[in-house]
Amino acid sequence: MAPPSRRRVLGLAGAGVGSWAAMGFAAAPVAASSAGVPDASLAAGLLGRAGTRVVVIPRTLSATSRGTGPATAAFRIGYVAVRWSGPGGAAGPGLAAGPGNTVPAIRLRRTNGGYGAWSPLAVGCPAERDDRGPGASPAHAVLMGARTATGYELRVPTGASGVAVTALNTTSGPPRRLTVPDVTAQAALAAVAGLSAAVSSSGPARARAVPRPRRAPLAASAEPAPTVGPPPAAQATPSPAPSGSAESALGLRYLPRAAWGADESLRLDPATGQPWRTTYHPGQVITVHHTVTPNDDPDPAATVRAIYHFHTVERGWADIGYHFLIDEAGTLYEGRWSGTDGIPGHRPDGQVVTGAHVGGFNAGNVGVALLGDHRTRVPAAAARRSLVLVLRALCGAHSLNPVGSVDYVHPAGGARRRVPAISGHGDWMATECPGAALSAALDPVRLEVAQGLL
Repeated sequence: MAPPSRRRVLGLAGAGVGSWAAMGFAAAPVAASSAGVPDASLAAGLLGRAGTRVVVIPRTLSATSRGTGPATAAFRIGYVAVRWSGPGGAAGPGLAAGPGNTVPAIRLRRTNGGYGAWSPLAVGCPAERDDRGPGASPAHAVLMGARTATGYELRVPTGASGVAVTALNTTSGPPRRLTVPDVTAQAALAAVAGLSAAVSSSGPARARAVPRPRRAPLAASAEPAPTVGPPPAAQATPSPAPSGSAESALGLRYLPRAAWGADESLRLDPATGQPWRTTYHPGQVITVHHTVTPNDDPDPAATVRAIYHFHTVERGWADIGYHFLIDEAGTLYEGRWSGTDGIPGHRPDGQVVTGAHVGGFNAGNVGVALLGDHRTRVPAAAARRSLVLVLRALCGAHSLNPVGSVDYVHPAGGARRRVPAISGHGDWMATECPGAALSAALDPVRLEVAQGLL
């Protein structure tokens, strides 16, 4: 018998969306105050019960050069962040790069002094802040893994300007000994999903899910549950989980910002010495991305630090663009800073901090990114499972139908877009993100999220 259709599951999911009790992330979810809003101290208590631990995290080393080079760095390079304005060229997978064309490309200097082949620079997850001026010239930025290169040389299209390359090393800098909160994924996701009381009581004016007819629970259906995900043989081997967080009853780790090494001083406006202005809006939609960083990553926390530096300093986004990140081992990372209450991505009243992951549509849009390149590689089983759990918590918090659609309305600019409630980056703009393999997996992921909410 065929698995339930999208329309059938849409109807079946209706009664369960927003029902947090069925998820069972925590025996005692975040309590609500007499006003119906979770108290920040209660949330902090839930998130802080496990205490703290000490971790040693290296400082990020960076060196920026202007122009196309060649250039070298005084340290081994793990990533290079390339920026330029003007023509973007025709970069993409499989395109040749060399002197005779306009493809932006880079070649890396090896430890023996020689150079590798030219590699095209393709913008893998294009995004921007919502407040970027309409008259600004086209800006291009790429973060590329360099492993242990010592230098680089660049080619850019004719007419490109403002070329800058930043070499990053997030593994070998001076060590920082930090005391960080020891938070479980179970507590973090319970805190997020427990915001549903605050969201419903405040009655935010947001895009609603498509109408959901009343239907029997999915468990009562005579039809079998859909088979989700690729066969095990097609999945990547998970990377070792980083230290810095206790494994929860969910069988996965959670690293708050301090535990993966976010340097909070980078969030300061150099002109004022104060943090950049932070805005919050009711959650309307979730968008899934991939980071287009190397697969089989031996140190994913170091990669998160590289992305953080790239987004915060090189792109000028005041912080990392995503709200949550997930590595191949399924470890969950807290993304954009949202306050001191400890609830990732949100204020205690349920509003979402504005990120920078879908230019022009960031407000009220929660960004979840899988580390790695998923154009041809399907997500690892552990990463996929964590993605489902995060999406369940977010759908529960914001009463979203996982297999429905929303009419997104930007709360400031008024821009509108009808998209799936759990969308891919490509639902918003012309981009390969989140990769063909991950995009193909999103429908079964949506169904599994819906089943878990019933």
